[in-house]
Amino acid sequence: MQIKYGFKKEWFQFTRTFRLCGVLIAILSFAIADPLMYWGMSVLMNSLFTAGSVAGSPSDIMTETAALFDDAGIVFSLTMTDLCATSLLIIMLVLMSPCGGEQKKRATIIPSCAGLDHFSYLLPKYVLYPGTVFATAFIACCITGGLCNIMFTSGTIGVGMLMLASLMCAVYMTFFTVVYMSIGLCTSRPGVVTVLMYIGVSIVQLILTSLDLTKFHPLTLRSLVTGEMFTGYFVLADNIASILVGIALSVVIGVMMFILTLTVQKGTKINNQVDKPEF
Repeated sequence: MQIKYGFKKEWFQFTRTFRLCGVLIAILSFAIADPLMYWGMSVLMNSLFTAGSVAGSPSDIMTETAALFDDAGIVFSLTMTDLCATSLLIIMLVLMSPCGGEQKKRATIIPSCAGLDHFSYLLPKYVLYPGTVFATAFIACCITGGLCNIMFTSGTIGVGMLMLASLMCAVYMTFFTVVYMSIGLCTSRPGVVTVLMYIGVSIVQLILTSLDLTKFHPLTLRSLVTGEMFTGYFVLADNIASILVGIALSVVIGVMMFILTLTVQKGTKINNQVDKPEF
């Protein structure tokens, strides 16, 4: 019964504010706008290429650039880069309140006093918000792949590869959301966590790349869908083990973060009174 009311609380908080629309817009807008933007750039580059051909021999740079913006796989990977970076930043900003901000504002006092335990308070958060991110990201990636295949003539993405890339992107974004939510709920500092997460992921990925540790971890999912996966030399058979391990670790770490957050929440006392001097 407590879990039911916990879901009801989070659902009302999610849907009766801008948060649900914010998550949907943050993901779907880039998934649709990016292919359209690159298609417009492709049309412009082809026009310049045609004009250059009329005036004389077009430069190698112009030829390579025109081919770059007419490749469905490259445009798809560029869109995935925006989804795995900018979209996640917007999602973190939108979800600051349920991911620790409400504790700082003492908005959990009344539910706690009404008998809502920590497990029933946290479980709906870890189901509703990451679940919405996963479903929306998967659908958005499929939409992006379809648009890329329709609008661009070369580098067509196969259905199987598109489904796999959509799953990988959705799992990574969900993993990122769970980690952000856990740290925010443990520290009650979602604003600081947003900055650290956004900058920290790039730094960690840079360090792992410099150490040649690019496989068998959750960040592998991001690095593949934003680049290597849609190049001519990518071999799925050589990377499938790394992908499966990355997905499995994302799930395991997500569960561990939930357990850690539950433990921290049980040991945290929310003070509803402003500290006053003794005399």
